[in-house]
Amino acid sequence: MLVTLFLFKHFIYQKGKNYLFAADETVKGKAGKQTHGIGRFYSSMAKQVIRSVSFLVISIIDIEKEESYILGCKQLIVNNLEKININPEKKTSKKNIKSKTKTKSKGRPRGSKNKVKTESETTSYQVLKTLLDLVQSQLKVFLPELNCFHLVLDGFYGHEDYLLLASKNGLNIISKFKVNAHLILPYQGEQLGIGRPKTLGDKVNLDNLDEKFYVSTIQEKYSDVSTKVYQFEAFTPKMAGLKLNIVVMIHTHQITKQVSRNILFTNDLTLKALKVIKYYSLRFQIEFDFRDAKQFYGLADFKNYKETQVTNAVNIAFVMTVIGKLILEKYKIKLNCTNMGIIDLKTVFRTQKCAEILLNNINSDPDEFLSSPQFLKIARLEAIHI
Repeated sequence: MLVTLFLFKHFIYQKGKNYLFAADETVKGKAGKQTHGIGRFYSSMAKQVIRSVSFLVISIIDIEKEESYILGCKQLIVNNLEKININPEKKTSKKNIKSKTKTKSKGRPRGSKNKVKTESETTSYQVLKTLLDLVQSQLKVFLPELNCFHLVLDGFYGHEDYLLLASKNGLNIISKFKVNAHLILPYQGEQLGIGRPKTLGDKVNLDNLDEKFYVSTIQEKYSDVSTKVYQFEAFTPKMAGLKLNIVVMIHTHQITKQVSRNILFTNDLTLKALKVIKYYSLRFQIEFDFRDAKQFYGLADFKNYKETQVTNAVNIAFVMTVIGKLILEKYKIKLNCTNMGIIDLKTVFRTQKCAEILLNNINSDPDEFLSSPQFLKIARLEAIHI
């Protein structure tokens, strides 16, 4: 973590700019039995639970450049490889099931008391808590003036436990609800002055939103989908007592007339709708880091199975994603090619190596060679954007 933190501080960080934290998990399938931390995790690529190892990653996103830089990662350890053995001889009949089930009386049981709210014991929560505390503590030492006030998470983390975790670390969460989320508007009527003041009003009808919540319509270039954006404050039973800033996007296909929606939320009540949408869309930059780490830097290929070796291999892969971006920015300026990618960067180094061997340019200036016609002839054989 210290390596990526120093790289970010000395080569990327600019004082006064705003940044975002993003966190997500990445899964790598493993067939062996001895790999440290192997278990059964859900893979979005395979769209099912597979035998794999999983790592939770925290990155920092430059809002202006729309780039993600990984700060740290931690492996998720779940012992769930053992299958549950069901004894076919022990089958309970329907009569026994009916006799065991008791009719539950309505209302709250007499004498019951409110339970003390405890933090989640799930692996994802505990790992994110540990990693977030570690990142925050390091940043307070090395970058105390960092402007980073939001933590962007996908819909898996969109509930109360993670919101409270972010708040404890001085962050506002930005995440996503299901399309059928239960939302309740704040009570706007007159208070009678007797008893506890009302806080909950009418339920939000997501199929017919009030036009007073309308913000704007987004029509993306070269797209047949127009998006109407609504914003309002509301409560949800999943987060009792917490008022949330809700942004609803209604997508309509102009040709097929199909309608879909997304519901974003944040506990930052001052954040405008378009910023909520932009910040959440930047969360996907961490997925590009996962792609690069697997495709170019060995995250998909490591054969280590001991704990220390697995940790080192994974951390090297993620550190290389940051180093690769720094080198890529350098060559974008040198070659005046803003669309360069990692494949183009590999082509540049391969071309320079070919020049040293075949063209006897060992003693020539590397910068002069990059602008020579020989370089372009070789680079264009494999490059995409050069």
